[in-house]
Amino acid sequence: MMHQRLFLLDAYALIYRAYYAMIRSPRITSKGFNTSAIFGFVNTLNEVLNKEQPTHIAVCFDPAGPTFRHEAYEDYKAQREKQPEDITLSVPWIKEILQAMHIPVVEVPGYEADDVIGTLSAIAEREGFDTYMMTPDKDYGQLVTDHVKMYRPSLRGEGFEIRGPEEVCARYGIERPSQVIDLLALEGDTSDNIPGCPGIGEKTAAKLIQAYGSVENLIANSGQLTGATRKRVEDNKEQIEFSKFLATIKTDVPLPEDITPQAMTRSEPDYQTLAEIYRKLEFRTFIKRMESAGQLAAPHPAEPAADGFVGSLFDEPAEQSASNLTTTPHNYTCITDNKTLQTAVDEALTNISPIGITVYAPGESAMSAPWLGIAVSPAEGKAFYAVVPAENTDKATRKEFFGLISRLAASPATIISHDVKRAMIVLRRHGIRLTDNYYDTSLAHYLIDPETTHRIAGLAFRYLKYNMAEQPDDRTGLKRFQPIAPQEAATVMCEHADITLRLYSLLNGEVENQGLMPLLNDIELPLVKVLAEMEYTGVRIDSDVLDDMSVRFTKRLDEMETEIFRLAGERFNLASPMQVGRMLFEKLQIDSNGKRTKKGGYSTTEEILEKLRPTHAIVDLILRHRALKKLLTTYVNALPGMVNRHTGKIHTSYNQTVTATGRISSANPNLQNIPIRSDDGREIRSAFVADPGDIIMSADYSQIELRLIADLSGDPDMIEAFGSGEDIHRATAAKIYHVAPSDVSDTQRRNAKTANFGIIYGISAFGLSERLGIPRSEARDLIEGYFATYPRIRAYMEENVDGARRNGYVTTVMGRKRFLPEINSRNATVRNYAERNAVNAPIQGSAADIIKRAMVDIYHAIGEAGLKSRMIMQVHDELVFNVIPDELPQLQEIVCRLMEQAYVGRVRLEVAAGSGRTWLEAH
Repeated sequence: MMHQRLFLLDAYALIYRAYYAMIRSPRITSKGFNTSAIFGFVNTLNEVLNKEQPTHIAVCFDPAGPTFRHEAYEDYKAQREKQPEDITLSVPWIKEILQAMHIPVVEVPGYEADDVIGTLSAIAEREGFDTYMMTPDKDYGQLVTDHVKMYRPSLRGEGFEIRGPEEVCARYGIERPSQVIDLLALEGDTSDNIPGCPGIGEKTAAKLIQAYGSVENLIANSGQLTGATRKRVEDNKEQIEFSKFLATIKTDVPLPEDITPQAMTRSEPDYQTLAEIYRKLEFRTFIKRMESAGQLAAPHPAEPAADGFVGSLFDEPAEQSASNLTTTPHNYTCITDNKTLQTAVDEALTNISPIGITVYAPGESAMSAPWLGIAVSPAEGKAFYAVVPAENTDKATRKEFFGLISRLAASPATIISHDVKRAMIVLRRHGIRLTDNYYDTSLAHYLIDPETTHRIAGLAFRYLKYNMAEQPDDRTGLKRFQPIAPQEAATVMCEHADITLRLYSLLNGEVENQGLMPLLNDIELPLVKVLAEMEYTGVRIDSDVLDDMSVRFTKRLDEMETEIFRLAGERFNLASPMQVGRMLFEKLQIDSNGKRTKKGGYSTTEEILEKLRPTHAIVDLILRHRALKKLLTTYVNALPGMVNRHTGKIHTSYNQTVTATGRISSANPNLQNIPIRSDDGREIRSAFVADPGDIIMSADYSQIELRLIADLSGDPDMIEAFGSGEDIHRATAAKIYHVAPSDVSDTQRRNAKTANFGIIYGISAFGLSERLGIPRSEARDLIEGYFATYPRIRAYMEENVDGARRNGYVTTVMGRKRFLPEINSRNATVRNYAERNAVNAPIQGSAADIIKRAMVDIYHAIGEAGLKSRMIMQVHDELVFNVIPDELPQLQEIVCRLMEQAYVGRVRLEVAAGSGRTWLEAH
């Protein structure tokens, strides 16, 4: 007989965990429904089904009404925030999915899921099952036996963790799992509002239970205790006993007759029904997995995948454009000779209608990816794919091919692409210049919905109800495609170009409806060409400088390690957080209240160690060691390997559609993350050098975000401080502390600087006290003093939040929208996150808009002036140029003037510029 393994899932624990794991980047459907909780739950469920192959499974839910604990204790869970609306709406969908999977849903009135799982696991053990309780909650530890174990779900790729009796006892310092109840009775449980014994925390509770075995024995022998502990226990005997009652999971819930472990046998899902639900929720990934596993008949790429959305949440009719895919014939052809290509190009250029293109160049970097072909869609439903002649083809054939594509690229018609910058760079490498009359559908969608993904397959499904024939390894559009045969490539790329063309009018219309056309046409689309030029130009690095730096950094790391091991009294693995935690918190005992991770080890994050830096020299050394090692591996040792062998330069990839705020991001390497606050971080800039005979110029906005908050809020005192040329942090400190500017101390200025940059981004009194190392009361006074000094700042912040509540979004100075659907949530955690974004998104987004406009203006000015100097990097509020020495005065005047004129408000923007042989010297 097959060994029986029963998995019991705590539904709400997993649903909440999934929802909050994606709170910063939620999954939103085309109808505006947040599916994060559903997607995360199903993903976890699928993972455990595939990995563990349980023979029996059930999902247990808390009932809607009160339980016996609520009846016994009115304040049970009373402190909990109201359930987020998104979770409330998600639960019926999750239950519908479970029904289609033929997985029992268990819900017993009057009893929590904990009690139902406790009862089922006890029954299952008697019937010979091995049971796994899938939950992250600590209180389930009391139920663990040799045949009933906790199965803690993975988090951030850490994998599942199974806790049996040995693991539970080791984790909490107890002799038997049932003592978890006694621990909770003493220390309480804030999540459930179980009071426990005031003044007794986790460590003290563990020591008392180790000594006395149970709270009953502890209370009976409280006379043996001393000092405050004795008083606390004796004063709270009844509360401790009552807390134990509340913390005890029942194992004798009266279950309906049909709810038994044997009735939870796993069976084959109803895949068709499941697929229909997933289509409604726009879960294309899950549908693809079922198709790949042969559980569904894969739809033909040319057919729509669903008839539209149905159900109470999706009661609007599907977009009419979906019908285009069924009525328009698909005519995709593969062209391998120039004669046929010439006919196709002539045909495509007979009118000036928009043309969709997709350049097929598999690989991460546009500067090194081999160009294999180009798909062109001159009309919806029609496309051809031209195969690039191989390099060993005769030169005349290749030259003719490139000439034909050049004619197409220079077309007076609008060229539509879903990654036009990549197309520009790939084509330019082959001497082909793309027309300035281009359009990028990914950028259009980014402006419409900056929070979500902009992959074309997702947009095809969202706007056209169409399933594209994408490859399994396609993650970011076409960049990661492995080379495929020409005929297969023709189908995939033609479809890509065709769908891009179909999306154009839909997305462009939405951009216009939302009033975002000026932002798209004046900033984002022109910026594509600027970024393409920067990527193509690249930046030179001096590998010898990095080699020398590597030797020095490695030597310093070795010296640090020697000193760390000396202070520790033994060697240990510095790369292991668990070993570092044991050393700091157990052997050296630098903090008796060390925070634990979900796996039971000590947390040694940078945030935690920063607070402990003053307590022991080893902490400072470990932090410095980590910082230096990160610089060494991420930049010093990695940058030389990123040099393009053909150009001798690094060509970072700039992306306009990654950050919700509008800021440009970069990758390979990520220039935005090179530290500038540490000497070691700044030294890396010394490896970025000018071309031979040239110099580097850097131009940087000075305190642009503070200037913007002064301008946007209209605060007269802050405007005056900037207008008079005062040191804004000294001026702020003088007003807060009521002293003359000349009497402001360094500490006061530092506090004011932290307040200036922190308060406008929603820093709390707790956060400010942590950052400055001051009491919370002092931090609270500092915040109140700040708002008393600049009252319009507070008013501006409140106005932004109120406006977001009314409109559902906030805007930047140039009209960029940041949508905040959770701003009216009844859940405080969710709502507070949206409120902070309502305050800082207009500031960050405006700064992003301003530097983008400056980049576009500078690019055109350089061209008009006929200068050979080039913009080569953008990092936060800084632009970097490779400069012909004779052009430096003219370029510096152009750059500073246009950066300062990119936005004119009540506070003048200021730009500082410098030059030198290296980026470090220039900055």
